[in-house]
Amino acid sequence: MAAGLTAASLLLLPAIPAFWGDVARESRAAELMGGGHTATAVPGAGRDADRTDSPTANELVKAVVGNELTDRELLLKWICVIEKRAGKETLTEEQVETRDGPLYRVLAIDGAELSPDQRQQDDARIGRLMKDPSPLLKLKQAQSEDELRLQKLLSLLPTAFLFDYDGAEEDLVRLRFRPNPEYVPPTYEARVIHSLAGTMVIDPERKRIRKLASRLVNRVEFGYGLLGRIDNGVVEFERVEVGNLEWKTAFINIHFSGRLAVFKTISKDQYERRSEFRKVASDLSLSDGKELLLSRSLPVHAAALF
Repeated sequence: MAAGLTAASLLLLPAIPAFWGDVARESRAAELMGGGHTATAVPGAGRDADRTDSPTANELVKAVVGNELTDRELLLKWICVIEKRAGKETLTEEQVETRDGPLYRVLAIDGAELSPDQRQQDDARIGRLMKDPSPLLKLKQAQSEDELRLQKLLSLLPTAFLFDYDGAEEDLVRLRFRPNPEYVPPTYEARVIHSLAGTMVIDPERKRIRKLASRLVNRVEFGYGLLGRIDNGVVEFERVEVGNLEWKTAFINIHFSGRLAVFKTISKDQYERRSEFRKVASDLSLSDGKELLLSRSLPVHAAALF
């Protein structure tokens, strides 16, 4: 009898640290969601029976997504500094949103200020846009499409994924998520999104997303692989509060790669960090946007993208 108990104990020992690690993470998350009161909950049990005031992870996400989508309905315009990858270079730009589209001025390339010749070329580019702003309209449309994709991702979160509390990061709540097997994606794009899994960090007081990091966990095939496939993908972004109840995306990293029919390689890459947000007039003209860019003198920081 004693020998049998000892053998069983040896089998259970490796599981004990993992079990109580889950308990500790959920307890800390419950403390943040419940205003500082702790309660031990069994992992995976959903809502704590003694804590009816604490939302489940999926209920919290639903409330957060509602705030995020409402925020995107506000027609506000901003000026900010953007560091982004462009091929093998890292560009630092200042961009202002105008009614004709986003206008930017290059501040640095790979952390170095522009040479006189490079500055002349960039100023000439801006001068051409003053005469023909059609390229800005294309850029505005491309950014609107990216924003729409992000909205689709957010709107799918409560139904396409299953969430669990995964501990805390200081005063923030961390959730882990995985595809919901009961969700049936209605489009190819939804299939790609549904194949992501990762973590989300939430501000429980403001009910806002602070960080999301996810990777493609299943290869996505179209037409049983005959029409194409997505082999791997990454979606990461961070949000910051820039004003009273106003949030902007400060970091975005999107990468998808695969192949279409006839061996055509498909790739989507976007890596940007944004900072120094300032609100501008919602009807800012292109000429006023140019003057605003020329009037601001900002220090150039060494690129910190890598």
